Amino acid sequence: MRVAALMIAALATTLSPGTSESQAQDRRTSGGAALAALGRQFSARVATVLDGDTIEVVTTDRRRVRIRLEGIDCPERGEPFSSVARNFTRRLAFDKTVGVDVRDVDRYGRLVARVTSEGKDLSLELVSAGLASHYTVFSFDSKLAAAEERARKERRGMWVNGDLKGSPDRQSAPPSTALGVLTAPDVSGPFFGNTRSRVYHAKTCRNAKCQNCTREFATQVEAQAAGFRAAGDCFRRQ
Repeated sequence: MRVAALMIAALATTLSPGTSESQAQDRRTSGGAALAALGRQFSARVATVLDGDTIEVVTTDRRRVRIRLEGIDCPERGEPFSSVARNFTRRLAFDKTVGVDVRDVDRYGRLVARVTSEGKDLSLELVSAGLASHYTVFSFDSKLAAAEERARKERRGMWVNGDLKGSPDRQSAPPSTALGVLTAPDVSGPFFGNTRSRVYHAKTCRNAKCQNCTREFATQVEAQAAGFRAAGDCFRRQ
């Protein structure tokens, strides 16, 4: 009887809404709410590394906040070097206390931030290792730009085969033809959207045929209207 009573008590505890797992779910906080509560700079522990440029942290008051690393774009899941980039970020930051410097909140409710782990800027480290490209659509960071140029020149990471097909040609790309339309080595359609990441690629981009790039658009305007954003490793804004 005593054993049965203990088993019932354990089961009741597991199903209780007060368990730590339930609390973690209840405390998951959107970027906007986190920014209001925590401010633009705070420290937190990295609980999950979702991919090379996306992490989830737990703050001192047990809020779970998702963060997109600012200024960079790592290969998407299923694309070459995506696992390498994720493992690189995990090695630098997982289960460590990091500094978060918030720059924005994206449309998915994530904080867009520069994250520092043991004195290292994760965005800069990823680009320097050739595991992320400088996201020139939204970032004008000269350090990231210089780091990408060095990584390309030294053929690190995803640049191992040199200047990959579909990567930005900053000297000779044609001008954009409409407001909001971005340039690439070949700006004619079709364009291919990654249904998981909501990123679209030109047909000459290196990741245009990725595993999840199954949505096809005739124009960039059509892709953007459907909620997709331009791939940072292929497009640039004039």
